[in-house]
Amino acid sequence: MSARSTKRELRVIALASAAGLFAAVLGTLGQGAGLGAAQAVDPATLTIAEPGAPGTPGELRAWNLVREDKLIEAREAAEEVVAADPNSYVAHFVLGYVYHYAEASFPRALFHENRARALFEARHGNPPRDAWRWHARILRELAATHGDLEHHRERLALIEEYNELYDPDVLAESAWAMMKLGRYDEARRAAQSGIESGDPRQLEIALNALCAIEFEAGDDDASYAACRRALDHARMTPGEPNAVDLTNFAEAARAAFHLAEAEEVLLEATRAPPAWYGNPWLELAELYTRGARFPEALDALRRVNPYRAQRPPHVRDSDLNEGRRALAAFFLTVGKAREALDITDKAIVTPDRRGHNSRDPAQDRAVVALLDRLARRTVASMDVEAHAAAAAHDRLWAHLGALSLRFEAWRSGRQAVRLLADDERLVGTCRLGSSKSAIMPPWLIGELVDVMGAGVMLEALRRAKAEDGRELAAPYYDAIGAEAALARGDEARAIELAQRARSTLGQGEALLRARVDAVHAEAVYRTAGAARAASQYELALGHDPGVFRRLGFAIPVRVRAQGDEVASDLSDAVARSPRFVVEGAGLEVRIEATAADARVCLHASSGTVLHCSTTSPRTDEDLSGYVQRALDDFHAGAFAPRIDLSQGDIHGLDGSNRVARDPLEGLTR
Repeated sequence: MSARSTKRELRVIALASAAGLFAAVLGTLGQGAGLGAAQAVDPATLTIAEPGAPGTPGELRAWNLVREDKLIEAREAAEEVVAADPNSYVAHFVLGYVYHYAEASFPRALFHENRARALFEARHGNPPRDAWRWHARILRELAATHGDLEHHRERLALIEEYNELYDPDVLAESAWAMMKLGRYDEARRAAQSGIESGDPRQLEIALNALCAIEFEAGDDDASYAACRRALDHARMTPGEPNAVDLTNFAEAARAAFHLAEAEEVLLEATRAPPAWYGNPWLELAELYTRGARFPEALDALRRVNPYRAQRPPHVRDSDLNEGRRALAAFFLTVGKAREALDITDKAIVTPDRRGHNSRDPAQDRAVVALLDRLARRTVASMDVEAHAAAAAHDRLWAHLGALSLRFEAWRSGRQAVRLLADDERLVGTCRLGSSKSAIMPPWLIGELVDVMGAGVMLEALRRAKAEDGRELAAPYYDAIGAEAALARGDEARAIELAQRARSTLGQGEALLRARVDAVHAEAVYRTAGAARAASQYELALGHDPGVFRRLGFAIPVRVRAQGDEVASDLSDAVARSPRFVVEGAGLEVRIEATAADARVCLHASSGTVLHCSTTSPRTDEDLSGYVQRALDDFHAGAFAPRIDLSQGDIHGLDGSNRVARDPLEGLTR
């Protein structure tokens, strides 16, 4: 895990990643504070060598600029040295450091660091008899860069080599690499060594590592306890918990379905000192989205980029795709499917680096593939809706375009199948909130019923539930099972599971509850008719009207039209809309339309108004355009959530109100 539900990051970033590896070397070797913060260096000492770290005046100047945190100047100084002496290992080392931390160019950093090591060992040997301080720094910086590149075996080997040559050993840092390699028992032992070392820094790293290890090993109770212990320790140490401490525990709370506790801790994290990894605003946005708290989700999304900008350059974009995923999910659920598709188009081909994230990268890619599939299918449906009042040939072209989009959606679905084809992965995905399914939105997992097949999903659910000891997990299995039973044609079982899930799902799962209501309504409609299903359709429409568009369900309605030719044409267009099927019972669409005004309302079976839209004609449009616009207004209101998301709001999500800019620029690059 980490700062974000699924990614338990090491709290002492200074040791868990590169800059911290430096900090440890400097502290161990008697040089005081680490390199992450700017240090005032006396100009008179710029060319004075430290013990074990000789160098030319130019090399030492470049290194001291690093120590002052003047990384661009350090790069320029190092480039001058390399131009004069291509075999300067100090200059290559400085270049590697700058490319790592100032420019986030990890491959270039690795090139220069490997070059520095080769040049050093060619001159001084390994182990070195002199210049040992440079050697220690090079090993630890190489370990950090390999970690950022997800080269965990290489990182572990470098840590082991460092420990063989230098004292004191770094102990807890190796726990992360072992966990990423699936060596959980060894990872636990490494973390325990850090706890027993007596070093406060090692203790801090070890406690946060255990939080991640137990989560990834699948022991939810142990993970919750370990994350709580890490947070309690942070509260007792000088200062205050940082965002990683808090978001890691929030992840454990979400895994136990304690959503209110998770929200409380995440809000505290927004007020805590930022950390290199994790973004509490991003996690809050996802939490609010699944609860259909859309205004709060929008506010949280607006804060994601400003928070991210506080990080150092080399970690600023470490969760960029997570942001895309959260934004795509939000846009899908508020009826902005085209904006969602713009985002998933990028996200599906540009995954995040996961070196500091404990979860399986396949999780991220599978969720993005499902979001992309859903976005394409939803846009296809909306395109057909947008031509329901058009001429026959235009409707045909709309259906052909929708068919193309659905084929592309099928391809995204096949990508999800490939990523989850392993039995362990699929069963783990069904355990919502656990390490194998920590980022899967509960309202999205039902898409796998169509993608994987109902029979496959029912078996995966059975196996997952048998392994799951979480007391609050049962309604989630019932919710997914209801959808699978409906897809299999077992409406009676779907109704039973939907009723059971609906009675126990918490308010924090508003989108999943609405999906259950829609599945329940469809099952009742198929077995008992529109009149009996009406109340369930109304429930879903009241919480998440867009669920019918995402599921592809048509709502049974009776249509009453009053007026002139406009009313008649609107009535025909409603009948052609994929959102409705005209019956003699169910909800009611009332149309009062003339050449002067068109009013379309959706009424509950009791007569209560669920939604009304009013459209006036324009001087520059013909009758079909007027009718289509009236239908579009009705669709937009009837199947959109109860939030006013303007284009200005969308522009504002990247921190800019300049209309000329791509409204998603900055979040979707």
